[in-house]
Amino acid sequence: MASSTLAVNKVAIIGGGIAGLTLAIALKRQGIEVSVHEKYSHYQSHPTGFLIWSYAIKILQDLGVPVDAFGAPLEVFRMHGRQGRFVVDMPIGEISRLNGADSYEVNRLRLSQTLAEMVGDDLRLGDECVSVDSTPQQAMVTFADGRRLQADVVIACDGANSVVRQFLHPDVALNMLGSGGWIAVIDQIPPGLPLGYQMDFWLPGCKAGVAQLGHGETRWYAAFTEMQASATVSKKQQILSRLNPIPDLIQHCLDLTNEDQMVYTQAGDLLALSSWYRDRVLMIGDAAHATSPYAGMGACAAIADAAALAELIGSGRPVPEIFECFQQARKPVADAVIQDSRQSLDRSTSAGVRAWIRDLIFKNIPEPKMQEIVQAMVSGH
Repeated sequence: MASSTLAVNKVAIIGGGIAGLTLAIALKRQGIEVSVHEKYSHYQSHPTGFLIWSYAIKILQDLGVPVDAFGAPLEVFRMHGRQGRFVVDMPIGEISRLNGADSYEVNRLRLSQTLAEMVGDDLRLGDECVSVDSTPQQAMVTFADGRRLQADVVIACDGANSVVRQFLHPDVALNMLGSGGWIAVIDQIPPGLPLGYQMDFWLPGCKAGVAQLGHGETRWYAAFTEMQASATVSKKQQILSRLNPIPDLIQHCLDLTNEDQMVYTQAGDLLALSSWYRDRVLMIGDAAHATSPYAGMGACAAIADAAALAELIGSGRPVPEIFECFQQARKPVADAVIQDSRQSLDRSTSAGVRAWIRDLIFKNIPEPKMQEIVQAMVSGH
């Protein structure tokens, strides 16, 4: 039986998403035994896309992950304001490289598949965790088929609707923000979309955007405040009824997309949980600090979580010290990301005078201040 003062030798990871797979790769590189348990027997059938900032790309590259296999570097974030008109270009590529790596537009499905291949046989698909137990000496996972697994620690990477979270916080639920929209990846490039540019449209009550992912692919999205998807109205019609007039680029994307390629998402987050761990069970990524979908902040935070935790586990410290050090280091950052995502979503979809003031400020922002803003995004600070 493991002692609370002994180093961690065996880690059970619940959830085969970005956080869990990145953690597994980082731990395996340190010679630590891992098993990753993903409840689904396959990955999502429809790819989506998002932005991964420089600091998280640098982590993946340091782990040997071939980022060019699933994405393309971002050079410029071009913002269009309340009337769909150009406001400002943000120099993402230039400042990202000063931080050690490009920021990337990424195909999420291909990223997951690449990470899964690197984890190899230590990833078990169709392995659904239904509960966990823990003492100061050991952690135990129970699966849907009745099997039980003992490990030195259990790390919950099972996302915003985490099963493991119920062990630590049975009364906690996601804070749904009332907004939602659609994301799609298509294997065509719409006219007027340069490689290396993310074209964003910050419109009243809506945020839409489009970018190339490399490999002949494009991702696009449209998200709305106070949005609930209808099962009786077509997805495209729901977008067109809220976007009038619709930016040409978004219209081109709609024309090139089949509705079965469109994935609906809802915005919700999870802020300020009292603790991320108990005994030998710890939550990371969205399980601990789900964030509303904005500029890939949740995925980047999950990657950073995984790298920080792997380093601490590899240090050989006692489990209580590892978990407390991890929480102290990552929780303030994660809470700030959630707050920033909320504020950014509100800012980008504002209307009326607020939107006019926002556009005016961004259009006239001094270059040093713009570089400061971009530096904060690409560095995760």
